[in-house]
Amino acid sequence: MPNIDPWMNQQNEEESSTAGKFEKQLTSIRDERQKMIRPNCHPTYNERHQKIIELIDWTLEKYKADMEKTQQNEQLIIDNIIKELAKKRDIAIYKKKQALFKDDVSIYRLEEGTIDYVLFRISELTGKLI
Repeated sequence: MPNIDPWMNQQNEEESSTAGKFEKQLTSIRDERQKMIRPNCHPTYNERHQKIIELIDWTLEKYKADMEKTQQNEQLIIDNIIKELAKKRDIAIYKKKQALFKDDVSIYRLEEGTIDYVLFRISELTGKLI
């Protein structure tokens, strides 16, 4: 006999969609940033959005690969991604401090800002403080 209770069906749908919720939210952020890139905007403005898109793509690829490779908890995989991004951020800060030329400093500052933004959005999506 089929389940007639609509609350039970809603709960089952929510449970099945939580696995892809993180992925969908990151994809929507990437699409949002893609719309912001325009040919008549300043090149550094477009470069910042392009860097954010690249980092979100890297995060999504890492998330999908880890989900397929291991059957770990989704939160564990997200925590590992956060740790890797934090390491990349620390490296960018170190390189920025060591850089001698203004161009190099601006490159590492852009990288640090991009990682900060993506980490902020991930923490916002997952509800975890970093």
